[in-house]
Amino acid sequence: VSRRVVHTIGDPETRFREDPVRILRALKFAGRLDLGITPDVYDAIVFCREALAQAARPRLSEEILRLLRGGQARRTIYLAWETGVLDVLLPELAALLYDDGEEEGPARRCWRLLDYIDKRTQEDGPMDDTVLWTLLLLEPMKEACDSNRDRAAAVADFLEPLIERLAISR
Repeated sequence: VSRRVVHTIGDPETRFREDPVRILRALKFAGRLDLGITPDVYDAIVFCREALAQAARPRLSEEILRLLRGGQARRTIYLAWETGVLDVLLPELAALLYDDGEEEGPARRCWRLLDYIDKRTQEDGPMDDTVLWTLLLLEPMKEACDSNRDRAAAVADFLEPLIERLAISR
């Protein structure tokens, strides 16, 4: 009988420490295939998430794009946020999502943009990578620019750590 859950071959903590990118793959499968995550795998994701900071940056960037291209971007990003993985990869976005008090605030707009990505992906196939990054980072970037007169400098200051952390193409 299929249990419809993500689990690892072997000890999840060991597997995630060997290759932290497996954490993103587990989230991708859970999100895309609407699977649960076994408690031991979930706990290992939470426990090992900081190891993602040591993974190769281009691999992280590519795996984030795969999360967005799969047609379940909202669910997958939610899982990444819920497990704290987003705090490691995209703290700018994670912080915005934690601050979800307003009915029409940036967090709600961000979730709607992820819904839009999913709708467009299901209708027309995956969107261009540049468009995916733009939609994912639009709300935190707008927030970074809000109180700044020099918007170009604000955008550069916002993007620089992201480019450094994830090797996102300029």
